[in-house]
Amino acid sequence: MKLLPVGRVVVIGSVNTDRILRCPVLPAPGETVLAADATRGFGGKGANQAVAAARMGAATHLVAKVGGDADGRAALADLQGAEVETGAVLTHPDAPTGEAIVMVDPGGENSIVVVPGANAHLTAAEVTAALAALRPRPLDVVLTSGEVPAECIRATAAALAGADTRWVHNAAPAGALPDTGPAGRRPLIVANAVEARQLTGAPTVEEAARILAGTGHRPGRDGGDGTGSTDGTGSAAARSGRVAGAVLTLGADGALVAADGRLTRLPAPAVRVVDTTGAGDVFCGALAAGLARGTALPEAAAAAVAAGAFAVTALGARGALPRPADLGPTDPGATDL
Repeated sequence: MKLLPVGRVVVIGSVNTDRILRCPVLPAPGETVLAADATRGFGGKGANQAVAAARMGAATHLVAKVGGDADGRAALADLQGAEVETGAVLTHPDAPTGEAIVMVDPGGENSIVVVPGANAHLTAAEVTAALAALRPRPLDVVLTSGEVPAECIRATAAALAGADTRWVHNAAPAGALPDTGPAGRRPLIVANAVEARQLTGAPTVEEAARILAGTGHRPGRDGGDGTGSTDGTGSAAARSGRVAGAVLTLGADGALVAADGRLTRLPAPAVRVVDTTGAGDVFCGALAAGLARGTALPEAAAAAVAAGAFAVTALGARGALPRPADLGPTDPGATDL
């Protein structure tokens, strides 16, 4: 029976088909590796996050674009079967549906190459129109990521300006943080350890979390802003008030939550890792679902850690998608740093 969350989750993101290759090792540059087998599945950060949020009980809408091909039709059918509302998923008449080649080694580590396809053709005007039609409410959560054009993220910021709707931005792939302008709605930033260091140049994940949340500072290099870059797109965004806290995912080490002047470490349950593909997407979807139910950020993030851990126990981005009953009570071992 579907839970009745307080708010909805609106995901603005990508839709892909995945080709998953199980490899004895991940190939080094110039190396040819024979895969043990190949399977096909569905993916894309936006689609994965939307399905994860719906699985966790949230009423979920996806804003995206697919190709007018067999892959696009199959991806839409899969999303609808997962109870994701697809009325805002558009079809491009010429571009193919996005595709990802995912190589997975025996330890569950992966390397991924993405062909954006129709995802690259989602426009700011289409995002603005979709959000206007959905009319996000204060208790809703809007979730974005870096697999759609930057103009779509800027359109989200503009559409949410002055609104009370919560905005979560998954900074993956790592790039410039959303430029919301002086009056824009501030996002909660979610990033993994690698992405956080790329965004901030910080030597530790703890300092990276503080910088992204706007409570830490590291002197810039070469006239930069403390991020290791000179264009001001990293921690300057946080310090200017353009973010509303940060959550860093740390794999088997759990997560860090930096918000309201506090830094909290959340442990992860021990699991047998089969494939880490999509674990971050499941984390984001579960986090958004929890926030939409009115759960406080640390508790929502703790449940998302458990959901991400569950996700790595099977092959593929959606091989193991948890329902709330699959997670049980969250680990009480959170510690303030």
